[in-house]
Order: sequence, then C-alpha cells, then structure tokens
Amino acid sequence: MNKQGRLVLSLIIFILPVFILCCCTPVENAGGPETVIPAGRQVQVVIEEGMNLTQIAEILEEAGVVDNAFLFRLFVQQKEKEKNLAPGIYDMVTGSDYGTVLEQLTAGPPVVTYNVTIPEGYTVTDIVEKYSSELSFIGTEEMEKAVLIENYQYDYLLGYESLEGFLFPKTYEILMGYGAADIIDMMLAQYHYETGDLDYTGAEEKNLSRYDILIIASMVEREAYIPEERELISAVIHNRLDLGMALGIDATLTYYLKKWDEPLTESDLETDTLYNTRIYSGLPPTPICNPGLASIKAALEPAEVDYLYFVVTDSQTHEHSFTDDYNEHLNNIENAR
Repeated sequence: MNKQGRLVLSLIIFILPVFILCCCTPVENAGGPETVIPAGRQVQVVIEEGMNLTQIAEILEEAGVVDNAFLFRLFVQQKEKEKNLAPGIYDMVTGSDYGTVLEQLTAGPPVVTYNVTIPEGYTVTDIVEKYSSELSFIGTEEMEKAVLIENYQYDYLLGYESLEGFLFPKTYEILMGYGAADIIDMMLAQYHYETGDLDYTGAEEKNLSRYDILIIASMVEREAYIPEERELISAVIHNRLDLGMALGIDATLTYYLKKWDEPLTESDLETDTLYNTRIYSGLPPTPICNPGLASIKAALEPAEVDYLYFVVTDSQTHEHSFTDDYNEHLNNIENAR
C-alpha cells in the first residue's frame, strides 16, 4: 500500500468511531434536550376510527407507551393483528411491552358507564339539570330538546303536551356515547315496564284515567315525606274529588311558579292558574313531578278513611295530622310545631 492509501485508511479508522457515536447519541432539538418519558406512568391514548397501524404506532410512541413506533408496527404485522386494532379511549402505561399493548388494542377499550340516580319527585327540569351536570358528553341544550314529548310515539303519551310524570325515577346505567334522546327513551320504557301490570279497574270505576292517576301520584309524591302517609294523602285527594271540593294542595302552585325552595306569599296564592288548587276544583292540568312506583300505587289504592284535611304538624319529621273535621283541622294548624 502506498503512502496515500495508508493516509486514507488512517482517516477512516479515526472517523468511523466518531460517526457511530454521533449516530447513536440523541440529537438536541431547538427547544432543548430530548425528553424521556419515565416508564410506569398512567396515560390516556385516543385511537380514532379509521386510523391505520402506522398512525396508531406513532401515537403510542409519542405517549411513551412503546419505545419505537417502527418496531411496534413490525411486531403487530408479525402477529398478523393489524386489522384487529379497535378504536377508542385507552388507559395505558408508559414503557409497556409490545405484547401487553397489542393485547389491549385487540381487546378494545373498556366499557365506560355512568350511574345517574333520578330521585322520586324530580321534575323534567330537574332531570335535565341532573344529566347535564353529571354526564360530560351530554349538553343542556341537547337534553332540553330530548324531553320534548313530540320526539316519542308511545301510545300512552298520545294527547299530552309534556313528559312530566312519565320519566320514571331510578338509578340508570348510562353508557359512554348515549345521546340525550337514548336516555329519555330508556326512562319512558322503564315507566311502561313499571306500570304496565298495575290494576286501574278501581280508577276507571271512578272515571279517573291513567293520566289522572299519574297526576294524583305526583301530588302524593310531593306531599308525603313519610312512606306510611302516602295512602292517607291519596285518600284526602280522592275524597275531595268525590265531593267536588278544591284540593287546596299548594305543591301544584309551587310547581307552576317554580318556587320549590321558598314559601308561597299571599300574592302567590291569588295567582289565576289551573295549577292553583285553592281556587279551582279538580286536578291540575299535568303531573307536578315524576312519581315513583309507591306513590302511583298509593294513588290507585287510597286508604279507606274519610279524611278531608291534612297539615304538617311536625316540621322536623314532616309528619302530617289528618282529620275529616274542619275545626279539628284548624286546631291541628294552631298546634303545629
């Protein structure tokens, strides 16, 4: 080898280790040193519908779930699972091995459910607020549109103007991705299921429709704090209806004025509306809340008593005193505590 050849060989021997070192050393970007994501951290990864394997692998690398998108892609292809990766929202761990990640992606995201409790006595407005506040994927405007009665074609809704009374109270399991109309439809189906086998024969004999019973049940629901008093309050309502007396139940006016959290004033009690059952006899136009099954049954089967009056006589327990004598009723009011 001549002198020039030995010089070239010496340069190669000197430069090659430097080149290899440069290729293996992370390059600092304009923003500073490369950030290494520590292993063992919980991260959320969103795999959208239609993403291909290359896109999914890059997302996983960016999140630190896998260390190399290219190698993970080769791993998936080698396992012939490229077409089995399910879109969705995943909770993953950084620095995971490829097998674990692939197992998650082929199994699909976990089913996310929300339990929302609708108490007895909630109004349609309360229900809209409840779902909107507890479900991040349901907006108030969507819920308000969903509770319009014209959206549903059930026979038992025909002829009515509001869903008030028909949204059955219970704890509902809501899946991620449900729309507002799906939720309301589920509540209506539950109402039909709960009330479908009830005996309305006694009500029909008194010329009371199923809707009338629902209205009575809603008043019982709002007035009865103690379960054992439901049938007694129902009896007072039925007895007054039989006699053509005004019901005098202030909860109906409270519903109309939306004043559940404050007492009615003298001016309020003079409001000219069919919901003012002090002024107008008979039932109010609609239910005043969504009653539970116990109140609906109480409306169908009132206690066999002659009571015409009741008043809360214990403000702590909300216990009522009942009587069929007006003077005794006045005395109960006087002695209330």
